[in-house]
Amino acid sequence: MKRVVGDDGGSKATTAQTDSDKQKLSAESRRTLTILFLSLLLDLLGFTVILPLMPSLLEYYGRNDDQNGLFGRLLTTVDSFRDFVGAPQTQKFNIVLFGGLIGSLFSFLQFLVSPMIGSLSDVYGRRAVMITTMIGVVLSYVLWAVSYSFPVFILARIVGGMSKGNVGISAAIVTDVTTPAQRSKGIAAIGIAFSLGFLFGPTAGALFSILGSTSEAQTYSAFQYPALFSLVLAAGDVLLIYVLLPETLPVQRRVSTIYGHTHGLIYHIP
Repeated sequence: MKRVVGDDGGSKATTAQTDSDKQKLSAESRRTLTILFLSLLLDLLGFTVILPLMPSLLEYYGRNDDQNGLFGRLLTTVDSFRDFVGAPQTQKFNIVLFGGLIGSLFSFLQFLVSPMIGSLSDVYGRRAVMITTMIGVVLSYVLWAVSYSFPVFILARIVGGMSKGNVGISAAIVTDVTTPAQRSKGIAAIGIAFSLGFLFGPTAGALFSILGSTSEAQTYSAFQYPALFSLVLAAGDVLLIYVLLPETLPVQRRVSTIYGHTHGLIYHIP
């Protein structure tokens, strides 16, 4: 650390200036973090649209799906769990439990695949794996848009959960392009993207719910409009990453195999 010989005030000022210089991001790092922020924002807006729509979705499948099929079997499971915990027997409570079950499926799959996706990005690079996972997200929205039956909707959630690795890769990219002194700025960008996504995504979902309640849009009330909205955002995200996001992990810094990564992770899971 550079210091100027003189009074204490001058020395402290020079030290503070040097520390500030260390925290400044290069132009390339700022550009990468800006692209990463926009990518996460697009993804989270599409991801959170479904949150306020879950009750309408389950009501739709309750009216139109085979009660002896997958929907009926899961509903029986939810009823058994509700009786076990002594919860009130009301339709709204059943929908809450049912929505929680479907949401847990998505999160559980994400929990399982995230370490593997992170390890793959250490071997093949961040950009290639990020594009691959986002293509999986696009496919999940395509399935959602045509999910006239409950099994197709569940399949869409499974594909989406198994493809949701971009958040972990984004954190790795922040590590790639920043120093420890600069890292808080990159993590803050991720946090801001989450805040905006969870603020405006559910708001858009509520608007779609209102639109779906009108008589003119009954055919599309459950899934098509919000699914197509999320699909457009995800496709735009893939294009953004493909065109603008640079590779941040040079070949010489990559690992040669994912086995050591995933094998070690198993022993670190509490």
